[in-house]
Amino acid sequence: MTVAAGCRLAAGLFAAVLAFGALVSPAAALTEEEAGAVTRLLGELQPELGSLAYDEGAADEWFDRDQDSEGRIEKAGFSRESWKEALDATFSGYLATIPEAEFEGRFADIEARLEASSTLTAEQKAAMREMFEEERAETRALRQQGRQYLDMVRPYADLLDAALGEP
Repeated sequence: MTVAAGCRLAAGLFAAVLAFGALVSPAAALTEEEAGAVTRLLGELQPELGSLAYDEGAADEWFDRDQDSEGRIEKAGFSRESWKEALDATFSGYLATIPEAEFEGRFADIEARLEASSTLTAEQKAAMREMFEEERAETRALRQQGRQYLDMVRPYADLLDAALGEP
């Protein structure tokens, strides 16, 4: 394969890690009602906005894109800041709902694809491995922080799997 194809594969692997992880801390409080509203909005907006590729800018991006459309987030009672806080907390709580073996298995699958790639050079694999390990550590930390929201998010875990387009 070409170097360009290898870079595309590397970018795809990195995007998978980013979609699974996050770079932000969750909000200080989340109610079950807010978790339900976030889940409902993710489901409603997904056909228009696509699966949520969660990172620290995702909440703002979705808020802006929704404002340009029907403004459902604001109509549901969220300001930009409260949406970000509720989405952050819901996402981290969602990560906490994933059984440990499944959670670690998802990372193992991504890592195996990286190692099995025949299109990446050793240097590209090393760079990807380094980024992957950083994302894995950040995602584990976010999952740990999300444990405080576990009871609020657990009733919506299956809906969140669908809305987040399970990576």
